[in-house]
Amino acid sequence: MGDLFSDDEPGTTQTVGTGLMGGGYPAVVRDASVVIKAPVGTTLESIPLPRPPAGDGELTPQEQQTFEACKAGVDNLHKAFWIAGKSLETMKTGNLHRNSGVPNFAEYVWINWEISESHAQRLMSEWRIGETLAGLGWRPRESQVRELTPVAKSHGEAAAVAVYDTVARAGARVTSSALKDVVSQLPASSSGQSPADVARVVRNILEPAPLARATESSNGAVDPSGGPGRSAESADAIEGQADPTESEDLRRLMQTLAHLKDAARGISRPVVRRAIDEHPEAAVLMVTEIAAALGKIERAIAVRKTTR
Repeated sequence: MGDLFSDDEPGTTQTVGTGLMGGGYPAVVRDASVVIKAPVGTTLESIPLPRPPAGDGELTPQEQQTFEACKAGVDNLHKAFWIAGKSLETMKTGNLHRNSGVPNFAEYVWINWEISESHAQRLMSEWRIGETLAGLGWRPRESQVRELTPVAKSHGEAAAVAVYDTVARAGARVTSSALKDVVSQLPASSSGQSPADVARVVRNILEPAPLARATESSNGAVDPSGGPGRSAESADAIEGQADPTESEDLRRLMQTLAHLKDAARGISRPVVRRAIDEHPEAAVLMVTEIAAALGKIERAIAVRKTTR
C-alpha cells in the first residue's frame, strides 16, 4: 500500500487547525445551530482506551460497542491517522477481533483495511503525538510524525511534539524532509533534556549562528540589530571597533541578543495565560524563573556607557 500521508507532493500547503483535521468534528458540531452527536469513530473521545479482554468467549455488549467504534476509527484513516492508530491499539490490546474468524490481528487488519503490519505498528506508535499536535491546532501528516518517532523514543513524546511545534512556529512550511533534517541534527539522547531544552536546541538549528549574521551584516546582507533600516548604522558602529570575531565578551553579548529576540518571538500574553490555565504550578514557576533571569540580565547590562 502506498504512503497515504506523503507531504512533499507539489501543490500542498501548510494548514493550521481548521476543519475536521484541526478542530475536529466537535468543532463543527460546536459551531452548528443544531446540536449533533459526533458519529462514533470520528473523535478520539468516542474510542475507549486500550484494555485487556473481558474474557475468551463472545464479546460483551460493551466490547462489541468498543469494537464498532474502533472499526469506524480505522475507516477514518484518511482523515486522521491518530484516530486510526488509537483504534488499532485498542482493538489489538483488547483482542476485540477474536470472534471475527481471523485470529491473527495483523491479518485481520490487512483483510479489512489493507494496512500492512509495519504500517499498523507505526500508526499505533504515533497516535499520541498526532493527538497532542492536533490539540495544539496543527494538522500533522503521518509521514511527518514518522520522522519524530526517534525523538519520542530517546526523549519522550512531549519532546517530539516540541520539535514539530517549534518548527511550525518558525514560520516555514513543515514537511517530513524538514523535520528529518532537524531531527538528524539533534544531539544524542540525554536523560536530563526536557521538551523546553529540545525546543531551544531546535530553534538554534533553525536560526543562523549570531556570528554568521554579524559577518553577513558587514557586507550589508543582514541587519545585526534586528531592526529595519539600521543595518548600515550598526555595521558602521561595529566596523570602527574591535573585530567581533576576536572578542569573546562581544560574542557573548551578540549571542544573548539573538537568544532574547528568539524568546520574544515565541512568547505572548495569550501563551502565558493558556499555560497558567492548563498547568498553573509549573507555569507560574517558569514565569518566575524567566522574570529572575531577565532581572539578572537587566542588572548585568546596567553599566555606564562611556565614549572614547
